[in-house]
Amino acid sequence: MPMSVTGCSNPALPALRISGFALIEILVAMVIVGVLATSVVLTLPDNGLSQGRASVRGWQILAETAALRAEAQAQPHAWEITERQARLWVLEGNQWRAPLQSATNTVALAEGLAVDQLESEGQHLPLGSRIVFAGTPPLFRVRISGQGRSWQLDGQPNGSISLVETP
Repeated sequence: MPMSVTGCSNPALPALRISGFALIEILVAMVIVGVLATSVVLTLPDNGLSQGRASVRGWQILAETAALRAEAQAQPHAWEITERQARLWVLEGNQWRAPLQSATNTVALAEGLAVDQLESEGQHLPLGSRIVFAGTPPLFRVRISGQGRSWQLDGQPNGSISLVETP
């Protein structure tokens, strides 16, 4: 006697109707959902670490801005570094002031990050010091740490500013 998925195919016998899912079908569905959920969780970024990277990258951009403006405008620019923020300055006459044309003169570090080391031309500098960009590019190092990571910004002799992240 031939059989179908829903039971016996003999028209004389009433068809048995099976409702619901078999245990194996439920288990396969759960495995698929588990694999998909795991892949989603693994691709989600660590928001705190992403904010830390973004704020340190903002510091690098601010230093590069100071270097480029000093060269383009033939006017000294400075990058002031405190424990939790960096700020741009321009020298006009004998006074340092914030540049007028820039909407982002100050960049704060993400929560949990702080400056560990600040040096220029091989000399340790106290926090709140300014690294001046005028003529020859300054050689400097700024080390920032927190959130289980550390970053190092280095001013190179060619004027570029490198950023290295270490675990």
